[in-house]
Amino acid sequence: MRTIYLKLRGSSLAHRVLLIPVFVGASHLYEWPWLRALTAVTLVKISAALGVPMYRVGGDMISVAGVVAQFVVSCTMVDAFFGAIPLLWRTSVSWWRNLPRLSAFLGAVFVLNIVRLELGFIAMTRGVPWWLAHECVAGVAYFCLFLFIVREHAWERRQAVEQSSRPGSGLQAAPSWSNT
Repeated sequence: MRTIYLKLRGSSLAHRVLLIPVFVGASHLYEWPWLRALTAVTLVKISAALGVPMYRVGGDMISVAGVVAQFVVSCTMVDAFFGAIPLLWRTSVSWWRNLPRLSAFLGAVFVLNIVRLELGFIAMTRGVPWWLAHECVAGVAYFCLFLFIVREHAWERRQAVEQSSRPGSGLQAAPSWSNT
């Protein structure tokens, strides 16, 4: 029985990886119109401050360098955020401790996404083909998310907490060197 428990506990990462498509799929069940509009508004304002000619032509549509683009769910990176939840969730702490961490992560993903899109649009207005400007910057952005998730390795946090709370683990008394 103990070996089954250890195998299940050891496969925590495998279980979490299997949940990623479920979470990403769930994120696409909602259209996120407010987030798509917020992305468009934010980009137009930042572009104006940077002198990039970008105009909002719809709730979630912009025009830049003669190209009209409509933001869809994937353009917000909310699907990447949802996909990261199973990997970032710490089972050793309560919901109330996980929610602020995930909220901060959501904010960071939003900022990363805005930077990603803005850099792509700037490159496009400078003559770089959109497919190249978009894909290169997107690749770097997703790699940054990957590095953050790996650095967090929340799937190992529970094991570390459990091991440190076991009797006999942790610091042990040093051997006595006195001759008494």
